[in-house]
Amino acid sequence: MVPGIGIAGDFIGAVLIANKPHILYGGLMGWPFEKVGQLRLILVLFFLVEGGASIMFAIEHRRQFSGRWAWMAISGVVDIFLASILIFDLPGSSAWTLGLLVGINMMFGGVALLAMGLHARSSAASS
Repeated sequence: MVPGIGIAGDFIGAVLIANKPHILYGGLMGWPFEKVGQLRLILVLFFLVEGGASIMFAIEHRRQFSGRWAWMAISGVVDIFLASILIFDLPGSSAWTLGLLVGINMMFGGVALLAMGLHARSSAASS
């Protein structure tokens, strides 16, 4: 057994009981779910950039992917919609809401990439 583990565990427990987590995290973001303002801003920027890039990718490749480019465009529109939800603070800025919106983003992005991949595979098999 490592001798310093018990002391470190006692220190971390005392800090958490005293509700002073900035000692552990260096005061950068505080307690992980106390304030989600910084994470909210990062997610807004991420959703806007990813949504714009998805829409531009869909428009640029619409001739190559025939009907499947619409999935990528829909994914981009959903990303921009999710960013607007966070910008206007519609459901509140709780941690579970941010996780739900990231999950929705991943679902739509995954479906769009799956549709594009299936189209690419079928077009490669036919040629």
